[in-house]
Amino acid sequence: MPLTLLQLPDYWRDHFLKFTTNPLENPYGYPSLRSVLLSLRDMPYARPSRGNTVRDCITEWTGTCSAKHMAAHEWLTLMGHAPQFWMACYIMDFKRPYYSDQLRTAASAYRVYDVHNFVTCDLGHGEITIDITFPAPLGRHGFPITQDWEGNNNFTLCCDPLERIALHDLNSADQHKRSWLQSLNTSKALRLREAAILEMAGYVGTD
Repeated sequence: MPLTLLQLPDYWRDHFLKFTTNPLENPYGYPSLRSVLLSLRDMPYARPSRGNTVRDCITEWTGTCSAKHMAAHEWLTLMGHAPQFWMACYIMDFKRPYYSDQLRTAASAYRVYDVHNFVTCDLGHGEITIDITFPAPLGRHGFPITQDWEGNNNFTLCCDPLERIALHDLNSADQHKRSWLQSLNTSKALRLREAAILEMAGYVGTD
């Protein structure tokens, strides 16, 4: 049986209660999976201020690829699916139009690796890729986004992975990600990566 609104973790429950007038009359009054995933996609791209957790992501309604996909993984699990959470390393492309010329110049002599998170899941039509990193309006700035989703097609994957690792304990996801980033990058490259994330987060509110 699906969970009722009042059976959900409190942060999910409180979020959906904003849109439901009477949870006793409408105990399953949360949106479709499509609506939930697209709404997670369209939350602002920024790190939650209190911590990179599902609770803080939903409570603050903000997240980057890690928090958004931990939230998607948790919601899919709550809905009875069996999602898989992934880390994927790739080389950052500073030719993307949303990076500044200043950052592009600073990074020109370096290879900067990032670690991206996404989810895969079989929703009844075979395994698909779910990547809800960037809000749809940021597509006009050149961000890789998925404009729509029909429920059985792949989302646009926001990177070209060199290697990917499945994680089964999401409580250690941040620790694994930090360790992998440090093993891939020099200290200068790590600073350039952080500057890139801050520039991407700077697009919040420009849509």
